Amino acid sequence: MKRFLFTIISALILSLSSFAQTEKPPCPTISVSGGGIVRPGEPMTFTASLNGNTTNPNPEYYWTISRGRIQSGQGTPTITVDTTGTDPNGITATVEVKGLPASCVNTASELYGGDPRPESVLIDEFGKASNGAARRRIRQFYLRLNDEPSARGYIINYGTDREIALREKQIIKAIALYGYDSPRITMVRGGRNPNGAGVWTKFWIVPPGAENPQP
Repeated sequence: MKRFLFTIISALILSLSSFAQTEKPPCPTISVSGGGIVRPGEPMTFTASLNGNTTNPNPEYYWTISRGRIQSGQGTPTITVDTTGTDPNGITATVEVKGLPASCVNTASELYGGDPRPESVLIDEFGKASNGAARRRIRQFYLRLNDEPSARGYIINYGTDREIALREKQIIKAIALYGYDSPRITMVRGGRNPNGAGVWTKFWIVPPGAENPQP
């Protein structure tokens, strides 16, 4: 009887020991984040995170990107990407973490979808106007600019050279009369009136990062 119990206990111990030796620790998880809000030509960063158990305390990170150039950080958890000459939207960064168990997934990617680039906003347009009417429109234009202190004003005047010159004088006089900040305004000549004959003016608000409207 004692021999039988000893045999059973020995078998249990051997079984538990074998299980402990063959059980594998869970694989670490890899994720990539980053990008931020980036305009063409600005650097962007991607960072890899390794969470969970790993037998290698100093794994190596090998990065590839779909577009642009890795400026710094190859071999580390964080890279900086040079986007000069390319649109950052759609750039994919992929990291391969070397030194993990062969059975574990060792790659992860992040696609930078970007944020919609801000657009210029047309807030007013008008044709022939008296000096008083032009002043009122300028006043409303600057009130909108005051609500967006980081934005710029952009005015496009259309018509003949003579018509545009007269409209520009109206606008400049109104700005001077109210003492507004003239450097916040850019005036350009748009050529022929797209709506037909006569002068025509468009007032635009241009947020930071937005492209100037085209005539």
